[in-house]
Formats: sequence, C-alpha cells, structure tokens
Amino acid sequence: MNIDTEKKIILVEDDYIIAFSQAKFLREKGFEVETLSSGEECLEYIKSDAVADLILMDIDLGKGIDGIVAAEKIAEYRDIPVVFLTAFSDEDTINRVNGA
Repeated sequence: MNIDTEKKIILVEDDYIIAFSQAKFLREKGFEVETLSSGEECLEYIKSDAVADLILMDIDLGKGIDGIVAAEKIAEYRDIPVVFLTAFSDEDTINRVNGA
C-alpha cells in the first residue's frame, strides 16, 4: 500500500547498510526520506528549518550524541514526532526513552 500524499521522514541511522535498506523500503511505500548518520547532523538539519513529518531515530549512533539526547535537543526547536529504532531493550534505555 502506497501513501497518497508524500510525507517526509528523517531516518537517522549510523549503519550504512541498515539505513540504505530502511530508506529503500520507505521510499517504495511512497515516503520521501532524508537519511542522516548522526544525532548532530539531524539536529543541524532540523535547525535549518527543513520540513519533516516524522523522525525515525536509532538510539546508538556511535560517536557523539546518542539518539535520545538528539531527540531531546530537537524537541527544543521543533515539535516533530520521533520514533526510536533500536536493538537495545534494557531497563535503563527504556527509562531514558520514556523521559525523552
């Protein structure tokens, strides 16, 4: 099922293979996708007044700020829903996400 009106998703994922695969899937479903590889890059993108309907954010983004911190900082600038993508399900991570 394709989306009737094109919505823009920001995909924040530091693993190139995962980002490529997820972006390809989303584009096939009719979404416009901007792929970024770090929390800092996403924050700068949002500060530039870029348009986005949703952010799909990996929590573990390697060096630099993690996805949770990036989401908190983004919320200071714009009201864009963030969905976290992660393999981590430990209690500490869940508590941090709930507080973001």
